[in-house]
Amino acid sequence: MHPEIPKLLQLQERDQRINALKKDLKDVPKHEAAAKAQLAGDTASVEAASLKVKEIEVKIKGVELDIQTRQNTIKRLNDQQFETRKNDEFQALGVEIKRYETDVHALEDKEIGFMEELEAAKAVLKEAQGKLGLTQGRVNEELKHLAERMEGVKKRLAEVEAERAEIVAPLEPTTVSLYQRIFTKKGDSGVVPLTNGVCGGCHMKVVSGTLQTARAGEALAQCESCGRIVYIVE
Repeated sequence: MHPEIPKLLQLQERDQRINALKKDLKDVPKHEAAAKAQLAGDTASVEAASLKVKEIEVKIKGVELDIQTRQNTIKRLNDQQFETRKNDEFQALGVEIKRYETDVHALEDKEIGFMEELEAAKAVLKEAQGKLGLTQGRVNEELKHLAERMEGVKKRLAEVEAERAEIVAPLEPTTVSLYQRIFTKKGDSGVVPLTNGVCGGCHMKVVSGTLQTARAGEALAQCESCGRIVYIVE
């Protein structure tokens, strides 16, 4: 086995851990966005339910205003009826009063309907607010956990990168450069074992010359199919 293989394997193990830690860091914002998306949905439901309550309240106030206007008109007509001395005018005013009273009754029925709608809308709002409260608590906990996880991953990443630097220091720069190119290209491994002459990376059989180079351990051997550095497990 080439004397630098053990160090390269240590370097590779650190690089794999670094990649995994960096992936964790990249995934945290996605998890945060997913958590906030849940909150946004429940918030929208509360806002929609609150808007519905306000709309019904506005309708009720409108009906109440219409009722008050007609009641004022009825009072005015009653006063006119009391003051008139003409029978036909008295009768005409009575018809008008009756018409406005009918309107008032219809508006009161309409108001009752709106009041029932308001009660139902408030129940929906209360339920939405309760759900939002539960979601808010859950999301807050999840965001807190994600923040703590991110800090932990950052700390561990710094530690592993420091370990990597210590491993790289004594290695030949050309060896590190070769390994790094292969590892970056393959994305998972740059140094793999040979098992019965088969590359542990691409699973292709190497030529006898590569096998002899790996066995001699005087130079780094590379799989002619995938380019990975190969070694024989002793």
